[in-house]
Amino acid sequence: MTTNSQDSREPASAADAATTAILPDWSDPADGSVTSPTAGTAPAAAGPTVRWGALVWALLFGGASAATLWVLVDPMRRDAVGDWVLTLNPLTATLTVIVVVGVVVALFGIVGLIRRGERSRR
Repeated sequence: MTTNSQDSREPASAADAATTAILPDWSDPADGSVTSPTAGTAPAAAGPTVRWGALVWALLFGGASAATLWVLVDPMRRDAVGDWVLTLNPLTATLTVIVVVGVVVALFGIVGLIRRGERSRR
């Protein structure tokens, strides 16, 4: 036995001295004690769970990234969006931020409802 102690003849701790129990086999198939499940009592396998909330967020982020790429690919679109952002007045910018926050809060609510529906089906 190898341990970290200087004297490796004796175990250093109780964990080093522990022995592994060798258990007998569960059963021998030849003795007939093994029962096979019947077709009527076998539980139906549950299908995979679709995480609808994750799909909603994936669609949101996918749409945002697609719109960002669409704007950034063309220099004319990029300049047009830059000019539009720079010419926004404070009221329009504030209302735009409020609408975006409202959409995110609504998505949290929708995802929460979806999660509740998924839990009730389990």
